[in-house]
Amino acid sequence: METTKKTSITKAALLVIAALSMLLSGLFIAAASRSDASPPPACPDGLSLTADAKNCFQAAVVTSADDPNSCDTGQLTPDGTTCYVAAQILPQEGTTLCPKGYSPDDSLGDMCARFEEASERDDTCPAGSRGDAGSCYILVAKGPAGDDTCAEGELIGTNCVITGAAPVNGESECPESATVILTGSECYTLIAPPAGDTTCVDPYIAFGSICKQTNSGADEQAILDFECSTNAPQTIVENMRTHGGLTKIDSCDYVPVAPAGACPDGTTLDTNGVDCRRPVDLRPGALVCDDGFGIVDGKCIHYASPATAVASCPAGSVEDGVGDCRKPVADASGVYYCEDANAALNGTICVFTAGFLIEPSPTLYKCESGERTVIGSGSATDGTGSDVQVICILGDANANTTSGPSCLQGVLSTDNAYCIVPRIDTAPAAAAVAPVPSFTG
Repeated sequence: METTKKTSITKAALLVIAALSMLLSGLFIAAASRSDASPPPACPDGLSLTADAKNCFQAAVVTSADDPNSCDTGQLTPDGTTCYVAAQILPQEGTTLCPKGYSPDDSLGDMCARFEEASERDDTCPAGSRGDAGSCYILVAKGPAGDDTCAEGELIGTNCVITGAAPVNGESECPESATVILTGSECYTLIAPPAGDTTCVDPYIAFGSICKQTNSGADEQAILDFECSTNAPQTIVENMRTHGGLTKIDSCDYVPVAPAGACPDGTTLDTNGVDCRRPVDLRPGALVCDDGFGIVDGKCIHYASPATAVASCPAGSVEDGVGDCRKPVADASGVYYCEDANAALNGTICVFTAGFLIEPSPTLYKCESGERTVIGSGSATDGTGSDVQVICILGDANANTTSGPSCLQGVLSTDNAYCIVPRIDTAPAAAAVAPVPSFTG
């Protein structure tokens, strides 16, 4: 019975193994067939295609950053692991001590001090001078060797003033205007000639200021037939009168015009035959000087540069190879200085100061917060106490370690869990902010 049961189990196991082998073979064949027919891969190695087949993705990696430790209060200890502040010194009675080599100095308010001779630098040229120690100099300007001179004229200021011939008027000119005329070289104005004597033409006779002809017919008919003589040179006015119901000419008259008289002395008849030309005096021309001279205060003046003496270096200086004047100056003594920057220079002495020393003990220091700790070694009495310090340990420093997701390629998805990369077969533009990918299963 037991043997039969084992045989059945064995057969069943063999059937399962055979079935699995057939399944795996089919999958391998199907995969091989699919591989032979599939297109080039859509995603880089290690990335998978999203469900919408638009992009590829892989899980984001977590990176960490470890910035230097810091303290919210106080400062870091030398090993950078904890934070501390200096302990406060309690008031105390007793004599304070100075570090080895220092002593209280009354000129410094009993501050601990020590003194050293200051160092002196080599002599140098004084400020504003040139050259090297032993041959320092300054540059000075050259000066004239003598007074300026004038070959002609008088030296006034920095110019030679030459006075020339008196100025003369230039060419006269006609003062032309609306009434003054220039014709050729004749400058004149037109005037009317004086009037001549007035005369009446026959049969008109003078009657006051007019010329008059009277109707003096011998009979009635002659009086009616009377007409004015047309011999008058001007317009005739007929004066009518009615007598016995008849209108007749009583008289005729005209205003005589005096003929033009002769042009007065000193004038000539103009070409128009009517007016007279009266000469007009020419206007004198502006004052002028000989060439090179100009009018100054009514005189003809010419300015010239004086002859200047050759400039030379003043007494006590010498001219160098480039024409500059060098005047020697004394060297400046070397300045004193302290080689140690912690010292203060006082004349020719370097002064070092230090604080008083107090033996560190729990009764002399207190901590408002933190744990009191003594660091360093030595004793104030033997001059090595400056290495001892009492501090208050506040606690561990801030580690300042941060971590976050990042992508070696592509961009983070909106949930910061995946890195999104464009397909490599179509290579669409990468998204500035990648979506959360959908998975196919």
